[in-house]
Amino acid sequence: MARKTGTITIDGGRDNGKTFRLTEWSAMQTERWILRAVFGLGKSGVEIPPEILQLGAAATAYAIASQACKLPSRLGLKLADELMECVKRVEATADRTLVENDTEDLSTRLRLKSEVLKLHFGFFVFAASPSSAPPVSGTPPSKP
Repeated sequence: MARKTGTITIDGGRDNGKTFRLTEWSAMQTERWILRAVFGLGKSGVEIPPEILQLGAAATAYAIASQACKLPSRLGLKLADELMECVKRVEATADRTLVENDTEDLSTRLRLKSEVLKLHFGFFVFAASPSSAPPVSGTPPSKP
């Protein structure tokens, strides 16, 4: 089965009209991302109950997100940066890897990261503004 993908076009701000394609990680890469976050939280003294881990990736990711501010900053930044590896800039000829200047608004970066998490785990809606673009294709619209 193919990996999930989605397309987002930014509506408003300095990134108005820019289109981005999101592609799901492999199961192994997703698992490693979750495990590094869980291990990082464990080193910080945060315990994620085994019952949560048994509920699957989405429940574990939600538990991680609720405690993310307790991750060591180096690990937290690395995990956040890795989310952007799922994002490509859509251009007329082909999709390409993001470069720093592809996003000019912080709200765009936060929105893209939240959509990547939603693509993988089925949640995380970042309401950048009422004019935010619709969610990743294949996911239901968020409720205000």
